[in-house]
Amino acid sequence: MTVFSLCCIITNVSNIKIFGEKMLVDIGFEQRMRLVRLYDIYGGLLTDKQQKCMEMHFYNDLSLSEIADEYGVSRQAIYDLIKRAGQILERYENRLKLLERDKENSDMLLHAEELLTDYIYDHDKAANLELIQTILSELNGKGRA
Repeated sequence: MTVFSLCCIITNVSNIKIFGEKMLVDIGFEQRMRLVRLYDIYGGLLTDKQQKCMEMHFYNDLSLSEIADEYGVSRQAIYDLIKRAGQILERYENRLKLLERDKENSDMLLHAEELLTDYIYDHDKAANLELIQTILSELNGKGRA
């Protein structure tokens, strides 16, 4: 997770309510965070204008009207631009699956951590160590196709 997405999460935790035009298409908090994570991964593949608008809307919490005023265009134009950028980010994720892989890696690391905790208190230590080794090997790429 980048500093930008962490700041966005911290900023928006207190702003979970819907802000009217500040929220993009009635998306929920989880979808908003997904877009932020996708932007962290694939944002560099967007145009400069798409990047700026996404950052202004999601990281700086500017409304569509405020961004539109900045660019001298309509609110609808900014809405369309951000919506299209979100669709592009989703398309990259559908093809490359980097966010999905990151989630799987996080889940496996959490499982390995739980096994290590169990190892400290468990009598079947060899079985836990083998599972931990399997998880770490998979994370290291040896167990992936």
